This record gives sequence, C-alpha cells and structure tokens, in this order.
Amino acid sequence: MNTIDELRKAKFPQKLEQFVLKKRRAKTKLNEYQIRKQKQQIYIPQANKEQICTLCQSIYVDYVTTICEHSFCQKCLLEHLLKCRKKCPTCKREFKGDFAFPCLSIDHWIGIAQKNNIDYELKLKEIDLWKEKGKVKEFTIGMKLDILDTVFIWCEGEVQEIRYGKNDQPKQVLVHYLGWNKVYDELIDVDSFRLAPQGTNTKQKNVLQYQQSNVETLQRSLNLRENGNQEIRSLRNQLLMRLAGQLSSLRNDISNNQN
Repeated sequence: MNTIDELRKAKFPQKLEQFVLKKRRAKTKLNEYQIRKQKQQIYIPQANKEQICTLCQSIYVDYVTTICEHSFCQKCLLEHLLKCRKKCPTCKREFKGDFAFPCLSIDHWIGIAQKNNIDYELKLKEIDLWKEKGKVKEFTIGMKLDILDTVFIWCEGEVQEIRYGKNDQPKQVLVHYLGWNKVYDELIDVDSFRLAPQGTNTKQKNVLQYQQSNVETLQRSLNLRENGNQEIRSLRNQLLMRLAGQLSSLRNDISNNQN
C-alpha cells in the first residue's frame, strides 16, 4: 500500500466521524431550540377553558366569578351588563345584590404565567387606562357624577355627604339619585366601579337608559330580603370552594408548563 492509499484510509474515518458529529450537533441544537421555543410560547391552559374569558376570548385580567359560577374579565362583564339586561352572559340568570366576586390569587398566578406575553401586557395597559378614565379623582359636597344603580343603569347623582377614613381621606360618599326619591340615596365606597365622572356613561347612547326601559327595570332593589340573603350566602360558599379548586388546578398547570 502506497502513501496515498494510507492517507485516504486515514482521512475517510475522520470525515465520517465529522459527519456523524455534525448530525448529532444539529439534532442537539434542534432539541435546544424546541425547548427554548416551548418556554417562550404563550401559556394558555388548553385543559381548562374556564381560564379564558368567553367574552373577549383571551386570558383573564381582573378575574371575577359570578354567583352562578361563570367567570369573566371584570371589564368585559361590566361592559356587557351596560348594554343588556342585568343577566349572566352565559346562563342568562338575572343578577340580584352582590353578583360577582374577584379572586386576586388567580390574577396573581395568571400574571406569573403570562410574564412574557406581549398581548397580555398590552391588555393590562388597556385596562389601566379604562380604570383611570372612569375614576373620580376628588369629591366635594354637591358635585354631580355618574352612578350605576342596582339594576345596572347609569344615572346622574349628586354627592350629599362625604365620610372620611384614615389620614382624612374620603372613604364613602352618600349619593342622591337626581330625579328620584331620597329613599334611594346610597352610601357607596369612593373607589367603587359604580362611580364615574359626570357624563362619562350617562351621555353614551349605546348603554341602557331609563326612558328606554320597561316598568320591571324601574323596580329597584336596594336590599335583598332575608331568604334572598341566605341563598346568596349558600351560593357564595359554593363559589369559594370552586375557586379554591380552580386555583389549585391553575398552580398545577403553571408548574407543569414550567417543567
């Protein structure tokens, strides 16, 4: 065997080895890429559709659950109720009294899961702007404002009294519904979503107005009767148990997604 043949035999295993190593590296890089891609993907829990708002078809922001155990973004639910009867968007059950409850724990875990979700971040900013627009920044006796009554219709109101809390900051206001008997006057927290600057909602044409409503809508219910309260308490306890189970499921989903 001459020198040239020996060199060829020596180079062939080297080229074969380089080829095999190159293929292995390519496969390793592909696996690493897939892992990185999976981590960067938007976390949407496919196994539990209740974690996605049915009204906006996106991840919850300011998660609330109704007394009939249906969940929505707070903004989505409120905007829906302003344009229709005070009924659940899902089951059409008529709401009375306290009908929706937030769950900060679910908001917290969703926020962790959506940390790198650009669409989620944009939605958070949109909600912040919406809240800022509808916030009454200061209160004075006699000032006019918009107030959402107990059948979810925006009315014109007037501040009759201001009650202060710690650090002499306004805590509650007594609001009189303009054009209505004083029996309907209501004491309400200053940070309630039911208060808004004058004209913010009452000047809109796409929300329910009393002149367009029937007699049934005009029948306000400021307080539930005792039997109604008992039913609400029972449903509320069931709702708390359901939220606890949903929160546990969400934690497991996030843990599995991170692993």
